[in-house]
Amino acid sequence: MIARRLAGLVTCAAACLALTACTPAGKAVGDTQTKQPEVAHVGIQRNEARIALVGSPTAAADEPVLDAMGDVDIQTVYVSAKDAKDPDAVMRQGVRDMVDRVVNLIVVSDLDVSADALGWDAALGSAREAGIPVALLNPVHAPDDATLYAATLVLNDRAADAVRIDDAMMTVLNDEPHERQIVVTTLR
Repeated sequence: MIARRLAGLVTCAAACLALTACTPAGKAVGDTQTKQPEVAHVGIQRNEARIALVGSPTAAADEPVLDAMGDVDIQTVYVSAKDAKDPDAVMRQGVRDMVDRVVNLIVVSDLDVSADALGWDAALGSAREAGIPVALLNPVHAPDDATLYAATLVLNDRAADAVRIDDAMMTVLNDEPHERQIVVTTLR
């Protein structure tokens, strides 16, 4: 009986250690590739992807992104912080909720960590520990710890070299090589 319990504890500890091994050392989840691998991998396909958009206190800023995601049929879960008494708390809880839902990518709109950097580090750290990449859309103040997010997406529908936002999200989601800052467009 004691031997079984001990074996169970050892198995559980090994499983926990294996889970922490999914977190890349010194890199953000979704930002570990510096060059395209020689052997191509399929990754997650658009029709299988689940992307969470944790919205800004100004929901109008999120509408073009949601419309663009709807145009390409990528399943998007939206967490609204509009009209919240404490939008920062709603956004942090939204990140934690999306970790629990096991989405493939979390995008946080208009992130400003200056009011509660430790709270944001914990929320974004939970996504990192779960192996879920995070992208920041038009961040106001990003976290100091660059391992908490894979890229910043700067929305500029007028830039000629802007990447479609869905393509940028899929690149981060599949951990393909990309810049830390990606200029994106919601236009087709």
